[in-house]
Amino acid sequence: MIRYGISIYGVSRKICSGEITPIRAFERICEMGAEVVELVPFGVNLVEQPELRPAFKAASKSLGVPIGNYSLNANFLMLTPEQYAAELERVKQHIDMVSDMEIPTIRVDSAAFRRPMCENTMEKFQEEMPLIVSTYEQLCDYAKPLGITVLLENHGFHANGSERVRQIMTGVKRDNFGHQLDVGNYTCVDDIPEIAVKKMIPFAKTIHMKDFYVRPAHRDPGGAAEFNCENSWFRSVNGTFLRGSILAQGDIDIWDVMRTIKSSSFDGDIYLEYEGMEECEYGTHVSFANMKRIYHEV
Repeated sequence: MIRYGISIYGVSRKICSGEITPIRAFERICEMGAEVVELVPFGVNLVEQPELRPAFKAASKSLGVPIGNYSLNANFLMLTPEQYAAELERVKQHIDMVSDMEIPTIRVDSAAFRRPMCENTMEKFQEEMPLIVSTYEQLCDYAKPLGITVLLENHGFHANGSERVRQIMTGVKRDNFGHQLDVGNYTCVDDIPEIAVKKMIPFAKTIHMKDFYVRPAHRDPGGAAEFNCENSWFRSVNGTFLRGSILAQGDIDIWDVMRTIKSSSFDGDIYLEYEGMEECEYGTHVSFANMKRIYHEV
């Protein structure tokens, strides 16, 4: 059954600045109408701050809104054997925390968002595929006895794009492995979201709804930063300018995307992940309202 959710990432700026507490941020997005919430370790780390876990559990219970997913940045590529082992152990600690919090899914990246652009080639990806597959199989095997499903999001500039992500999805032979389909992130590698969603929806366990303003490489809007995906324009792998927007106010055809989702067999959680320049509570609120409205319109 479809549930409309919000990722706490959308208001994490206020958590990081100390303007609101993590628990108040959780309450605020529940007040916006979220039926399920995604947690992220921005401004709060439930591994390093285990004392916050009971507070989140209590807030979730009192508001009647479950925590459905936890999204974790990670990197297993271009590392020494010692660094790889340390990263594997770090991610396992987060899986243990997710188990303690009774969260059913965890999204784990494989490729650093900030790796040099010259290292994001298809040739490099094919070279690293065996390690990517092996890593996810190890993580799935660790998570399986805990009842947890491991998710791969199309994120960053390397393990992204429908063709690459599809190879990983079909390469990992574990039944507790799935795709966190991020609608907007496909633009980071110049994949067309409206088409990529059609190709990848069969693999999706959860969905991130996100919108971007998109400008061609020859139309520099000014103020762009190479790796800053928050409060700024940034560039895709081929130089396209991108900037997060309120959902349905950007250049992705959200109506077409929603039509694809609605006509598919997908019945999981759809999370609003706001990443625009507007005041973050306002941007999250309007985006979430648009997300629900458009799903019913199409």
